Amino acid sequence: MGKAGCSSFSARLQGTGFSNGGDINLDFLQSLMQLCSFSSSNTLAQLDLVTPATFDNQYYINLLSKEGLLPSDQVLMTEGDQTRAIVEAYVEDQFAYFEDFNMLW
Repeated sequence: MGKAGCSSFSARLQGTGFSNGGDINLDFLQSLMQLCSFSSSNTLAQLDLVTPATFDNQYYINLLSKEGLLPSDQVLMTEGDQTRAIVEAYVEDQFAYFEDFNMLW
């Protein structure tokens, strides 16, 4: 749940490596470039395009699919085994995610 302005993830649209959060899905990159190429400074992108208004584990699925909006988010998959393992655990078990964040309904 959330949104970010194009300027918040402009590094994600350029180059490769740490500055843009590592790997990025090319279709996702193209959609972001299209959104931001004609945008005003007020244009916002959803952090989660699939279920933007739902508290769920889709954010982690996006990271696994190389579709993290912010560079700081995508590095959870690319900068270490420990954080990658957490992302993968939440992808596999949404209830574990809810439990860890005390949101089991």
